[in-house]
Amino acid sequence: MSDRTLSMLRNTGLSYAGQAYAMLVGILILPFYLGHLGAEAYGLIGFFAVMQVWLQLLDAGLSPSLVRQIAHFRGRTASLAQRYEPGQLLRSFEIIFLPLAALTVIGVHLSSDWIAHHWLQAQDLSTATIIDCVSLMGLIVGLKLFATLYKSGLQGLELHAWLNGANVLIATLRYFGGLFLVANISEDPLDFFLFQAAVALIETLTFAAKVYVLMPTPKALTGFNLALVKPVLPFAAGISLTSVLWILLTQLDKVLLSNVLLLKEYGYFSLVALVATGIMTLTNPLVQTLLPRMTMLVAEGRTADMQALYLNATRFLCSLLFPLSGVIAFHSAELVFAWTGDAEAAKWAQQVLPWYVIGSAIMAVTAFQFYLQYAYGQLRLHVWFSLISAALSIPVVVYAVLEHGVYGAALAWFGLRMITFLIWPSVVHKRFAADLHRPWLQDLLRITAMTGLGLLLGEPVFNAIVSDNRFDILLGLAVSGLICLTLVTLTTRPLVMRLYVMMTKSSV
Repeated sequence: MSDRTLSMLRNTGLSYAGQAYAMLVGILILPFYLGHLGAEAYGLIGFFAVMQVWLQLLDAGLSPSLVRQIAHFRGRTASLAQRYEPGQLLRSFEIIFLPLAALTVIGVHLSSDWIAHHWLQAQDLSTATIIDCVSLMGLIVGLKLFATLYKSGLQGLELHAWLNGANVLIATLRYFGGLFLVANISEDPLDFFLFQAAVALIETLTFAAKVYVLMPTPKALTGFNLALVKPVLPFAAGISLTSVLWILLTQLDKVLLSNVLLLKEYGYFSLVALVATGIMTLTNPLVQTLLPRMTMLVAEGRTADMQALYLNATRFLCSLLFPLSGVIAFHSAELVFAWTGDAEAAKWAQQVLPWYVIGSAIMAVTAFQFYLQYAYGQLRLHVWFSLISAALSIPVVVYAVLEHGVYGAALAWFGLRMITFLIWPSVVHKRFAADLHRPWLQDLLRITAMTGLGLLLGEPVFNAIVSDNRFDILLGLAVSGLICLTLVTLTTRPLVMRLYVMMTKSSV
């Protein structure tokens, strides 16, 4: 095994460990937020999560472009004069981000009154509290724009160990600090968002300090460098357009539901959205290490190695994702009750969560076709796909939400993801890696079949374990998932081939 392969495995492992911790801590703490703050205040937290995603559009594709450009700089032999180019590019992006962040803070503050009075359907929380909380949301998003930029620079440098160590510390402060606040000091939502704003400031300053050390500029007041920014703009524009369309495809239902549902019900829906988002978030650690490495392999002309990496990464992710999403979809109500202890939330989520979870797993798989195009720096095909998808999907989602509410949104989410999966991967593979489509599809079919078999075999075991005790339910879910994962693992090709060789080897 090469040093680069070992390095990527190490980076991926560190990324998964760090982000798994952050996600697990968030999942464990959230039921306590719901209990201390109430469903309406938790609905505000869900609305904030949606706002963060939509305001990422202000990034304009610059952060992911920075990851790719820094990785590209590292894949070449740089002269002394080119040593400061990464830092100069970062400074140029900072100058672009400054007015964007300022406009975000001011714009959200000015619109907070309208959001509180005309958009969110609150019954218990005061309008003044909602206005102040929404204003703080704008400040937090403005800080996170810069934090994301600095993280992107560190990702491009493949500084995954430090990056994920810092993420663990920030996540600990954000979630455990927030829990201590609402449990011991104040259950006022305004105090909660004030604390989150302080954590966002600490996060931004931490990543800024690190990236300044690693990507120095020739002078402290180095300004905008058009020569470095200009070559990045076409790629950033493609990323920006696809980001707009991606957010429309994945977040439009959540925005509409924040107006259609009562704020209390939206709090319950936020639990569903969190689980669905968590499914897709599982890909992030792998993607953070995958994209720079795939880009470097293409830059070095090692296309075969890049394609093998793409196939193995897809296989690895699906082997984890399909069993997890299958168990959640099969036992949605049990999971929500065991997680939150709230029977009303569990009943509310029962018909909605399965469709969102399965659709999210499918979306995580089809996102890999974008990663393939990203590595080549050719996004034209993806742009056209995103435009067509948006034109077809937006009317469907609007109709489903306004006419059929949250259940219509869930069915639309699943149906649109499934249609994409049936059409899009074969088109991308034919263009960029024609020989990979057949083994890619065989892997997915095998993993899906073994997951289904595992769910059927695990059902009597689950029923034998569960009781009214929440811990017993969690144990039953874990055992059911382990059965699925074991079947998937035992049918992987390397293991099957080793068993075949052992069974057919001639005796001495």
